[in-house]
Amino acid sequence: METDVVQSVACYAEEVMGSEGFRYVSAVVANCKMLALQLEPAEDGQIADIDLDVLTVAGYLHDISTVSHGFHDHQIKSAEMAEEFLKGINVPELQITRITQAILSHTQVSTSEDHEEPVTEGRILYDADKLGRLSGLAVVTSLIEFGARYPNRAVTGDVLAAILRHIEERFIELYQSLNTAPAREMARDKFNKTLAFLDGVVEHLGDATPV
Repeated sequence: METDVVQSVACYAEEVMGSEGFRYVSAVVANCKMLALQLEPAEDGQIADIDLDVLTVAGYLHDISTVSHGFHDHQIKSAEMAEEFLKGINVPELQITRITQAILSHTQVSTSEDHEEPVTEGRILYDADKLGRLSGLAVVTSLIEFGARYPNRAVTGDVLAAILRHIEERFIELYQSLNTAPAREMARDKFNKTLAFLDGVVEHLGDATPV
């Protein structure tokens, strides 16, 4: 894939998603590249069948529909928008198919049986997308979302502890769902520190005092 195609895709993503959204997908792209480079080579010395350009373009476009359509089934609409744009800049059909497949599968949680199969661009994109959600910042974001959803609800110590336990359970599920060893390695330190933080806060929330 030509360099100017990737640049055109990046410009399109920034135009549609704005600076904040583009900053996030750029971080996902960076994670994609790091994960791909750290994957163990197969017996023939190749890194599975990963096309780094396909992975990069999918990383830029995987959330492209969320600004106008929200996050519900966003992978479907994002794949459609990606296909339309890529056809417009004459990307080969085979690469478009691989890009849209990666976008469509980037929200799917793999089973244990899937982990025995060769790694795909979609599974790497899944890991890259989830890495940003396994940090202390994600805890803050979750609490903000709770406050926005229930603006009139008093937050007692018991309520806050229950929220944090739910966040902790979600963190564990996310970590366990990662497809690749490099992703688990990259996430391990932040994941352990975040869990230690959550456990410490919950432990000190014995009194049901309104916040």
